[in-house]
This record gives sequence, structure tokens and C-alpha cells, in this order.
Amino acid sequence: MMYEKVVDRIDDAVNLKVLTSFAEVQIEGEPDLIVELIDLYLDDAPRRIASLQEAVAKADEKGFRRAAHTLKGSSANLGAGRLAELCEQIERAEDDDAVQEVRVLLQSMEREFEHVRRAFSAERLRRL
Repeated sequence: MMYEKVVDRIDDAVNLKVLTSFAEVQIEGEPDLIVELIDLYLDDAPRRIASLQEAVAKADEKGFRRAAHTLKGSSANLGAGRLAELCEQIERAEDDDAVQEVRVLLQSMEREFEHVRRAFSAERLRRL
């Protein structure tokens, strides 16, 4: 039963078709490319989120837009569409309350990243 919940969450957090499309360029005998991409993402994304958090704390709009833009690209490329959308909303925050709006979006983004992290970790384990 617990496995079914994890599988559902994978489907919600990550479009596995996008992620597994990288298997087309897998070279036989080489380490699993998808596992390597997951590892790179799970290493980089927390740093991007930390940069975003720091920029928001400093009310550095250019800084949080840059961090969100980078995370948006890597998330979209690996199928984490909902997380990419939240990053895009952070990029577009422009009114007088942009920093406050981004604080709220950042909380949603952190929760969504946790779902993505679990989904990628489960897929990584499945592939080993």
C-alpha cells in the first residue's frame, strides 16, 4: 500500500515520460544516464533553493529571479513541471509586494521540491 502512494506521488511530481526519454541516448555499457541526471539535479537543486531563500531574505529581486530561472530550466528538463511552474511564477513576480509574493511561492516550491526529491529518489532506486 505504501508503494502505491509513492507511485502516485511520482506521477504527480514528475512526468516520468520526460525523465525516461533520456534513455534514448543511453550508451550501452555506460552508467545509467538517468541516474546520473537525477544525482546532478538532487545535488544542484538544494543549492539553488538556498540561493533563492538567501536572495528573498535580502529582498534581492535580481538574485531570486536568477536562482528561480536556473531551477526552472533544470526542473522542466527532467519532468518536474509543477516545480518549474512555481519557479516561473517567482520569476514573474513584479509588483510592489514581489518579495512577499515570492516568500509565499517559495514555501510552495519547497514543499513541491520535497515531492520531486522523493520521486527522483524512488526512480533512482528502481533503476539500480
